[in-house]
Amino acid sequence: MAVRGDWLLPTVNGETYPDKPPLLFWGIELASSPEGKVTETTARLPSALAGAALVLAIYFLSRRDLRPLGALLAAATLAVSNLYAEQARYVQTDMLLSLGIGVGILSLFRVLEGESPRIGWVLLSALGLGMGILAKGPIALALPALVMAVDFFFERYSLRQVGGFLLASLLALVIPVLYYLDLLRWHGATTLKEFLLRDNAERFVAGFDNLQPWWFYLKHTPVDLLPMTLLLPAAAFFRPWNPGRRRFHRRLWIWLLVFLAFFSLSTSKRPVYMLPAFPAAALLCGSLLERAAEWQGRRPVKRWALLGQGAALAFLAIAGIVAPILAGRKAPELLRVTTLLTLLAIVGSLLGFREMVRQRYAAAQGILITVMAGVWLVSIFYIYPDANRLNSPRFFAQEIRHLVPTDAPLDSYGLYRWRSGYVFYAQREIPRLRDVSAVEQFLESGQRVFCLLPEDRLSFLRARVAAPFYLVAEGGAGHHKDCLVSNRPPA
Repeated sequence: MAVRGDWLLPTVNGETYPDKPPLLFWGIELASSPEGKVTETTARLPSALAGAALVLAIYFLSRRDLRPLGALLAAATLAVSNLYAEQARYVQTDMLLSLGIGVGILSLFRVLEGESPRIGWVLLSALGLGMGILAKGPIALALPALVMAVDFFFERYSLRQVGGFLLASLLALVIPVLYYLDLLRWHGATTLKEFLLRDNAERFVAGFDNLQPWWFYLKHTPVDLLPMTLLLPAAAFFRPWNPGRRRFHRRLWIWLLVFLAFFSLSTSKRPVYMLPAFPAAALLCGSLLERAAEWQGRRPVKRWALLGQGAALAFLAIAGIVAPILAGRKAPELLRVTTLLTLLAIVGSLLGFREMVRQRYAAAQGILITVMAGVWLVSIFYIYPDANRLNSPRFFAQEIRHLVPTDAPLDSYGLYRWRSGYVFYAQREIPRLRDVSAVEQFLESGQRVFCLLPEDRLSFLRARVAAPFYLVAEGGAGHHKDCLVSNRPPA
């Protein structure tokens, strides 16, 4: 967008990118402006800041309902949960969407309660929902509207409450509508239609990628939610005595289950789609733990809570023990670092169980959160850099930059239509060749040309293309193995 000077229309590799609105890309450009170029760090900043902001929002927007301790436990548990900590470092729109939906829904709850200043909560909810729409489209308004509609069956809203929700929704649409009108003006109705329908209605109904069965999230979300998953069964049995808190719990469950049902019905499924529902799970867990210390006797919900917290601490210790064993088999150079993880996990688990025996359940959760934060930091700073040698496209892309002269054509065939990692690290566009005939015509060029393709397409082309070509280099990212070929022998 910066190179083209067009801040309305995102493109990748020279092709229109209609999958997402531009908020993430605007944020990346803003973060990159001091350096004058997009780097790995500046590209991650919008997601990282959105992740941190949502943790703070969970704390400040739930203190009234859960008291400060429950809000703190909810926010901190969310911060170290499996998928959340991972996605806060990803260059994707999902964390911005989660921030918008999280702030929007929690502020709408205050609007429904009639809390003062009423217009302030309306504006805050509109700001959150508008951010979500600019991050990922109309889904950011449709899902909160579904949550409110389901809640209506349990508690009839007054005209004033419905009016507050409608006002917030209309205000949330102002900036996105202005953006789409400008997009229509400069790029036409076809582009606007593709932006509004492709990543919303078409992905939900037809599903052009990530096709999965309906039970996909029942398999993946429990792992992604860890450690919250282990406390949710107890939260399901927990019935607060305070009517306001009980109503808050009901709305949190509606939030979580509406998102689960909606995305289970969608044809296209990815684990990250459930990320905007994680704040609801975190708040339920925080509320449960805040009250757990007050329970007396052998209440069933207390036994479930103890079982879940004990299981989380036990799994932490087991993971710590297994880590160096796996490192010894697959990555011996990481053995010393994984030994530190083992020490962290075992000591943290023992301290956590000690606090549970003392019936200090909030302190036990605090220890679990602290140890998990330590595990994440050790992994990010010491383990991920080594894993990147296998998983990142950076290294093969740098080899491509070294091997391919800047004035030599470099195209691709058979790669996923974006494969933007190669484009980013090679610092050049890599146009796509659509079919075998286009590849053959490209290789028959009078000048030296290069083509990037998946390893499994190499033998396919050898059998169908008469023009000679030669393997120049091999590499890839993760399980994707790719090849660089040329119509001239390598030097």
